[in-house]
Amino acid sequence: MNKCCFFRYGAVILLSFCIFRLAWWFLPNVCDVWELQVSDQLMRLAYTWQGKREASPDIVHIDLDDQSVASIKYSKNDPRLYTELINILAASGVKTILIDMVFPKCAEESCDLLAEEVRMAGNVHLPVILSTAPGPWAGPSPENPPAAGDLWSITGPDNQDLLSGKIVMSNYRALNEAAAGLGHMNCPPDHDGVYRRIPLLIKNSRGLVPSLALKTACDYLGVSQERIRMEGGGKVVLFNVILPDGRTMDIRIPINRRGQNRINFCGPWNNAFAHYSFATILNTGATPGGLLELTNELEDSLVIVSDVSTGSRDFGPVPLSSWYPLSGLHGNLINSILTNDFLAETRFQHNFLLDIILILLLTTAAVFTRGYRLSIFAGMFFSAIILTCLYLFLQHRVLMPVIRPSMSFVLAVLSIMLMQFLEVQKEKQYIRATLTNYFAPSLMEKILNDPELIKGVSRKELTVLFSDIVGFTSWSSTRDAQEIHQTLNRYFEEMAEIVFAFEGTIDKYIGDGLMVFFGDPNPCSDHALRAVMAAQAMQARTGGLKEEWEKSGGMPIEIRIGIHSGEVVVGNMGSHSRMDYTVIGSNVNLAQRLESNCPPGGILVSEQVRKQVEGRVAVTSAGNIKMKGFSEPVPVYTVDQM
Repeated sequence: MNKCCFFRYGAVILLSFCIFRLAWWFLPNVCDVWELQVSDQLMRLAYTWQGKREASPDIVHIDLDDQSVASIKYSKNDPRLYTELINILAASGVKTILIDMVFPKCAEESCDLLAEEVRMAGNVHLPVILSTAPGPWAGPSPENPPAAGDLWSITGPDNQDLLSGKIVMSNYRALNEAAAGLGHMNCPPDHDGVYRRIPLLIKNSRGLVPSLALKTACDYLGVSQERIRMEGGGKVVLFNVILPDGRTMDIRIPINRRGQNRINFCGPWNNAFAHYSFATILNTGATPGGLLELTNELEDSLVIVSDVSTGSRDFGPVPLSSWYPLSGLHGNLINSILTNDFLAETRFQHNFLLDIILILLLTTAAVFTRGYRLSIFAGMFFSAIILTCLYLFLQHRVLMPVIRPSMSFVLAVLSIMLMQFLEVQKEKQYIRATLTNYFAPSLMEKILNDPELIKGVSRKELTVLFSDIVGFTSWSSTRDAQEIHQTLNRYFEEMAEIVFAFEGTIDKYIGDGLMVFFGDPNPCSDHALRAVMAAQAMQARTGGLKEEWEKSGGMPIEIRIGIHSGEVVVGNMGSHSRMDYTVIGSNVNLAQRLESNCPPGGILVSEQVRKQVEGRVAVTSAGNIKMKGFSEPVPVYTVDQM
């Protein structure tokens, strides 16, 4: 792995993830809403695919709906209405009653009767309301705050982050004292106005105020305050709970750092729990037969009483509905406790670990892939993120962030692709500037489109050609520099054009000499034939130059050429500051020896070349020549000129 690339790409990817992490910290009211709305879509998708969640048959809603308001003999604010309702529910064997209404003041005799009925029932739970806004409460204090015994004193590692609040509304004193338990009904919406969470505990100057739903569920299950504790990692734990189905277990309710539980909605209002109207309960319970029928249906149940009539303001949007009675929030939380089925959100450390994994995987991919391959990998990995989110939610009811890691991932991929594009362009410019005089134009385009053609080193069988100008040293000693420069440039331009026409590669210019090889980086099986035909063309072109220059008093040019085929090492060689695409090996040396032993104006080739061009080019044996660096004489051949 290229460490330089790894750290360079890793830094860019890390920066992309940091940008969105900071955006989520500094703009939570905007960014969190995106995540919340995606989670709402997941919940709707789960409801569409899987139907409603498991709903406890022990939870029943008693609704003061419009039909009841129009048909019952009492107004909905008359204490006698609730006195009669509680009397019937108690007679029906209801185990626990949650009333989602506050009765702050009452001076009538009927209020005493309601308080007495609540005391006799012994299972009625009533709400209080707290102000959790920062700063002191500017309004009036409640006349009848709950007694200290109604507050909890649970301790835990997360207590310091809980919401704090002051009780600002409560029931009249006699009703508070008669109730089996009190709890807050605060359910603040999220930034987008949607109700998704209930704070299980709110700090008060005198203790912890439990939510009405939590208090009611604990009393229904017989869980005392002593068996409740907060644990690190975001849990409120109820110990040794005997569930309605007979199982005994510890119930761990997930909460965020503010002590809020993300509600696991069972389904829409009318498709989750059993519902009875006030009118149905009052009319049916008025007769012995009807009371028996209610007993069969409601005995040992947990009843939630609420006002869902048109005049009520206790409505709001939830993930599964744009208009939902908020008493349903209590029912869904209680249901999660009774069924031990909660919606959990991944915590900061889990999300941070996910970011680290994504950064490492994407960095590794960027080092080893580029272009469309990187795009394919990114698409597959992005799909894996989405599928993982779906799986965790649909199968385990775990919500992990989607928008932030996805946006970070997309920005990181685009940044890397831009980096790689710029690197490719820079590499192409370098290749074009460095190698344009060494490769044929058609081959240069291939190399620019695929630089891997000239990367690395390998052994290959190629044909190497050396050429040299005869007598150049003595001629140049009597000429000025400008004439030498013009002569050599013209000669090399003519020779390079021929070499490129036969798809040869110019290895280097050596003074007045030329080193060329055929068969790489553009592979071809007839590299020996190409080399010989190029040599013939070079000799023919040199003859034309000689005639031209002799007329003007220029150089009487003659060249000699040596050609040999064999295995060589070919590739980029040199230092980081200077690399040459070249060939090395004993077979390169032999080609050079052939050139130095070639007569002026001739082409001298080895036995290996002769075998490959036999039948295509006419050659004549020139005997065996003893060459420096070779122990045995080498058979050589001259090539007939065109």
